[in-house]
Amino acid sequence: MLSRLSLSGHHSLCIQSMDGMLMFFEQDSYSFGRFLPGFLLPGPLAYNPRSDSFLTVSSARQLESYKYETLAVATDAESRQDSDLLPKTGGKRLTPDWTFVLGEQAQDISVPSFSHSSSSILVLGERNLFCLRDNGQIRFMKKLEFNPSCFLPYASVKDGTTNLLLGNHNNMLLIYQDVTLKWAAQLPFVPVAVRVASFP
Repeated sequence: MLSRLSLSGHHSLCIQSMDGMLMFFEQDSYSFGRFLPGFLLPGPLAYNPRSDSFLTVSSARQLESYKYETLAVATDAESRQDSDLLPKTGGKRLTPDWTFVLGEQAQDISVPSFSHSSSSILVLGERNLFCLRDNGQIRFMKKLEFNPSCFLPYASVKDGTTNLLLGNHNNMLLIYQDVTLKWAAQLPFVPVAVRVASFP
């Protein structure tokens, strides 16, 4: 489930179902639903407020970006339609605005929104960490020598870079600045979720 703030100041919710349908709710009422093309299993879903688009990873192991406007005018998803058939209604066939081939399943997607982060989309794969621009062009990729369990981008003190907390199945918590390892800690457990907090 994701939250989206529209230009008019209204909150929207997007819920991804197990059969690949994205359902959109405006305030307290159902707006519309769309089936993602080529959907097999639910994967990570993220909202990019900078481009007003939704990001997900398809069963073809590629990152796909769908603008909210594209989803809103696509063919209605009351029933699945064969992707080879042209829609018989006035809507358009749903196609992503851009795709990026990951070549592996993604565990998580993050779109950092802190002030001095360079516009980035971060994808944690099974063996790689990908950083892309908002248009789908790659900024950098880091090959991981371990199985990651979770990650969290957070604000860096250096402009143009992003810090990352990255947990793995070797009971380690690693801190990267873009692709450079800055610090590591051994934990007594496998981290499954990490957050940054300020305590007085």
